[in-house]
Amino acid sequence: MIECGPPTKRAKPVFQFAMMTSDMVVCPFLVIVDTREQAPWTFQNIVIEKRPWVVQRKVQTLTTGDYVVERRETQLCIERKSATDLVGSISSGNARFRREHDRMAEIVQSGGFACVVIEGSFSTICEELDAEIGRRVTSSMMIGVTASWPQKYQVPWFFAGDRRYAELLAFRIMLKFWKERKKDE
Repeated sequence: MIECGPPTKRAKPVFQFAMMTSDMVVCPFLVIVDTREQAPWTFQNIVIEKRPWVVQRKVQTLTTGDYVVERRETQLCIERKSATDLVGSISSGNARFRREHDRMAEIVQSGGFACVVIEGSFSTICEELDAEIGRRVTSSMMIGVTASWPQKYQVPWFFAGDRRYAELLAFRIMLKFWKERKKDE
């Protein structure tokens, strides 16, 4: 895109913003995304305190979770779930999701942080479950699992409302974790 001026002046590119690194913040850590992640977050268009952030990502196979901070793989873990995936994970995928929680619990027990970030609202998921008669998973089951698993495994679940807010929340969790750990070093 080019800025238009009087015909006698030379046009200048509008992308000056991208060239001014003082306005942009380059994320101080690398986000590792699991190779099995089917709908990965891109962490693009992140703006904090009116400043755009550039977030670098790398794809690699992770033992636990979908997102980690490089060199903090055993200390931080974020598991992403779409609303549909969450429902499947507490029914037919229950054993696998429990094993994932067992591994996340080990991270927490060793002083780290692990969580599940859900791309949906709790009320909408429950309402949709109630609307479909004959489902294996009911809203009552969803409420029970949501109340018990975070307590049992010490792994919180965050219902972020939608995909974009889930992505923003996950980034802020990683950023907060990184800043707190940097203070301790």
